[in-house]
Amino acid sequence: MGLIKAKKDSAAAAPPPSGDPLELLESRDPADRRRAAHQLASRPGAAAPLCARLAREDDLSVREAILTALLRGHPPDAVPGLLPFLESEDAGLRNAAIETLQQMPPDLVLPHVGALLAHEDSDVRIFTVQLVAKLPHPERLERLTAVLDHEPHVNVCLAAVEGVVEVGRPEALPALDRLKARFPDDPVVAFSVDAAHRRFAQG
Repeated sequence: MGLIKAKKDSAAAAPPPSGDPLELLESRDPADRRRAAHQLASRPGAAAPLCARLAREDDLSVREAILTALLRGHPPDAVPGLLPFLESEDAGLRNAAIETLQQMPPDLVLPHVGALLAHEDSDVRIFTVQLVAKLPHPERLERLTAVLDHEPHVNVCLAAVEGVVEVGRPEALPALDRLKARFPDDPVVAFSVDAAHRRFAQG
């Protein structure tokens, strides 16, 4: 019996898989996947496999490790890989991707948001407007006022109003007034625009 037990213990104590972190990224063990993500933070060209894994990853600690690796080591390649997550129905994943994008250099992010601002899903456009409003980029107000002038869905426009107020530049007031004129019968638009005026008047 002792020998049999020794064999079982030996199998249970088998060393963890080792090798290329791209292979470990597909391991069944979350610890292996976390370790792989940390290693891939410094590997050129790893953004694509990290984003691909992120789309399938259900372990929150591994998600965090992947996002950290993308943020620290791969911003130029990670931005186009992360933006599609704004379309995700997984709110946790979507919000984590947005938070990561907000921490990346805005010059890398803003040029890529145009397609999402024209997305057929108004919720995706709202998430994109919220992202744009958080980016400290000189063109963000221009992007937000374009939404105020051209966006057909009132909820997306209201998100843009919030973004304009957050940016805090009073040159956006004419665009707010144009929005109010575009939706003359919407009390929420009127209230939001009037509130924005009061906010800017208070400095």
